[in-house]
Amino acid sequence: MENVSPERLSVCLAYPNRREIGVSNLGFHKIYSAFTEAGADCTAGFIGEFPFDRHRRDRPELLAFSVTFEMDEPNVLQIIATAGLPFKRTERGDDAPLVCAGGVAVTLNPEPLSDFIDFFVIGEGENVTARIVELLAESRGEAKLERLKKLASIEGVYVPALYDVTYDEDGRIKNRKPLHGAPEAVLRLYNPEYGREGTAQLPELGGSIFGDAFLMETGKGCGQGCRFCAAGFIYRPVRHVDTARLKEQADEGLREHKRIGLVGSAICEHPEMAELYEHILAGGGEMTVSSLRIGLTSSETFHKLAGGGLKTVTIAPEAGSDRLRKIINKNMSEEEIIRIVKDAVEAGIPNLKCYFLIGLPGETDEDIEAMVGLVSRMREAFMEASRPTGHAGKITISANPFVPKPFTPFQWEAMAPLSELKKKTSFLRKKFGKMPNVEFKAESLRLASAQALLSVGSRLTGSILPDVLNGKSWNEALKTSAAYHLRKKGGDEILPWDFITTGVRREYLWKEYLKSADGKTTPPCPPEGSGCRRCGEFEGVCI
Repeated sequence: MENVSPERLSVCLAYPNRREIGVSNLGFHKIYSAFTEAGADCTAGFIGEFPFDRHRRDRPELLAFSVTFEMDEPNVLQIIATAGLPFKRTERGDDAPLVCAGGVAVTLNPEPLSDFIDFFVIGEGENVTARIVELLAESRGEAKLERLKKLASIEGVYVPALYDVTYDEDGRIKNRKPLHGAPEAVLRLYNPEYGREGTAQLPELGGSIFGDAFLMETGKGCGQGCRFCAAGFIYRPVRHVDTARLKEQADEGLREHKRIGLVGSAICEHPEMAELYEHILAGGGEMTVSSLRIGLTSSETFHKLAGGGLKTVTIAPEAGSDRLRKIINKNMSEEEIIRIVKDAVEAGIPNLKCYFLIGLPGETDEDIEAMVGLVSRMREAFMEASRPTGHAGKITISANPFVPKPFTPFQWEAMAPLSELKKKTSFLRKKFGKMPNVEFKAESLRLASAQALLSVGSRLTGSILPDVLNGKSWNEALKTSAAYHLRKKGGDEILPWDFITTGVRREYLWKEYLKSADGKTTPPCPPEGSGCRRCGEFEGVCI
């Protein structure tokens, strides 16, 4: 290859979406830093801003993707084509750049992309990046298969070419056989130093969708264990960034920014979050938070957030009835939900955003009606608390379909049929359309169905991605694919992602799945360093 230093590996780290979306993802920042610290000559790329094309001869030696969302997977193929490479890994020769992918979407399930990606990094890859860079630099000129076999020896690296997967006539996996000495299981990488390092925005990557806010992550994972949510299981045990480190990052951000954006699945679970709020306010900064946990947010917290300029608070009741919230292990009462609405508005936060799911396992028509009733009572509390100000803001209700996710207790569940979801969405749109100060939003049901297929699909699923990229609608593509996402799976069925070891035991997830049918809840799991306790009736711990 031309214009490539013999000492430094040339890498293009690509995010398969627009720049402002990519630079809003702190995982992208983390892995970009890891490549540059490892001595690689790293360039960032995005859809529409890819720095290499088929006409240039100085293509990167490694094209690396950070994939956060399943629906960005067709964009992965688009960037591969932009780089002048064939889609399929089997059609790329020894002299072609290697293509790899990491990120939460492929950590959960890399199989739909496995025909197009040479190797995956499963989990938090920052600690193996330097080894990958070193190995690829040392093995220049070797046959592709030999390089891939060496990569497969690195913990957390998955090479799909080294596995033979067979299926039955219904598309179920019959057997999965490792080749050339590849490991039977691939370990999900976990960074034990995360709490002392944290992750924050890199100025050189440019602005995000959050405007002038400086983004910083407060922790990984969530201890609540909602049975539909991958973040509550894939990152266990929960890790909070050290408060001293968060203060350092906030101070760095406030030198150039007025606003600090706090990102995380469980911001309110951080034991010293109030101290961080005070630190940011004392430094003259404002704050925005990605979401708040009902039950862990006090009136005092809302006053601090309002003082920091927060105008909209985001909460996720998920379901309308106490019964359904117990099924999904969202252990909160209607009284708690109403309280958080009052506290937020009385503290001076005028707007509310609420996330609900439809098509959840165990959901009935009564639960959909209960959602309407809950929102009506939330609105009453919202309007009453707004009255002293003489102005009422807006409640935005987002109700989107349940999508089964790998490594959750609901990984065996099916997505509800589109006809059923359309009926429920239409009912909610009509009901909420009559409520003043309430706005209803729902994502495309077709796209949600496509997301579900990519979420739980096998290698067979990947065949639809080139079709979509070449102009076939998702509607057409879904008709020609096996409806793997629309059926329940048996407890003994081999799931496409079963070869990945996350640390959370499959037996534990199955026990949680059975408990959901009985409406039994499981207490939150404690964070890293505080020790684990036995959960419910399960004989042992989850990890």
